[in-house]
Amino acid sequence: MEARAQLSKHMFAFAETMSLRCAVQLGLPDKIYEHGPLTLAELAAKLPIKPVNMDRFEQTMRYLVHINLFTPTTNHHEETKYELTPMSRLLLSNIHNNESLATFVMAITDPEELFVSGRLVESLGGSKSCWELMHGVTVAEKMKNDEKWCKVSDGMNGYTLNMIDAVVDGIKRESIIDQSVTTLVDVGGNTGIAAKAILNAFPHLKCTVMDLVDVVENVPKDPQLSFVAGDVLSSIPSGDVLLLKSILHGYDDDLSVTILNNCKKAMHPTRGRLIVVEMVSDMETMPEFSHARLGLAMQMMFIGGKERTKKGWERVIHMAGFTRYKIIPIAAAESIIVIYP
Repeated sequence: MEARAQLSKHMFAFAETMSLRCAVQLGLPDKIYEHGPLTLAELAAKLPIKPVNMDRFEQTMRYLVHINLFTPTTNHHEETKYELTPMSRLLLSNIHNNESLATFVMAITDPEELFVSGRLVESLGGSKSCWELMHGVTVAEKMKNDEKWCKVSDGMNGYTLNMIDAVVDGIKRESIIDQSVTTLVDVGGNTGIAAKAILNAFPHLKCTVMDLVDVVENVPKDPQLSFVAGDVLSSIPSGDVLLLKSILHGYDDDLSVTILNNCKKAMHPTRGRLIVVEMVSDMETMPEFSHARLGLAMQMMFIGGKERTKKGWERVIHMAGFTRYKIIPIAAAESIIVIYP
């Protein structure tokens, strides 16, 4: 019975993903936040769907309660109303929560991305990812030419905002940044959210954000940050501290070594340090994130990236000629990997 129950949980896991997407797509957290606890009928009246199939909507809400996205309460009239939970508060739109994960959830649960996983067996027998097998191009190429996928970076900004405090806490706790270093380069830093958070914690730093030219040309500029266009596979601006957050998991080992070699050239030969913020998929110091680490490792494999184990990181670090590094767990699915020249 236990085995059947566990298997059933996995077989119907898609319901959790798509119900979560439905809640964000309909803006259910925002509607409850804006109007207070709502009954099923009150919530249905605020949906952009007319008419609402109440049987199906009730079943959907029952499932969203089951996964703790909303909580039901009953008043003295015995009316059930739905309230927010800590999890659904993370899905409020940017209007109500500047650390919203709503855009990220919509990107990562897009059916076009999910359907590629159906090519998993085929991908195990060759060099192409599930994404390339289905679409004929890499994710990077798709993002360059498809407006919808260009917006994925917006979701990543929300994800960064949700975990950057844990990164800063880890940097402080381990004294990775001190007064001996004065410059930081956020490599592939998009709008500079991570660099700005680090700058707030270490105001003596001079921070540069590097990204592709089309990104740099369109980001809102911050007077405290310098923005430079470039390509991590070619060269990286010099700095005492280099930050690579969620960059290397998008590349295979050979290209990751190329990027690390470019970092080595850009680092100060004595006081330099490279801060890599990535998942270490077999780290168990934060068991709350074990499922997320393994799940994201599968997702990156589907779309053409690679999450690495501790041995995997050690391999690419040594291949790039580095000998000293330290893995620091933080209160997130990711870890900090500090690499020294």
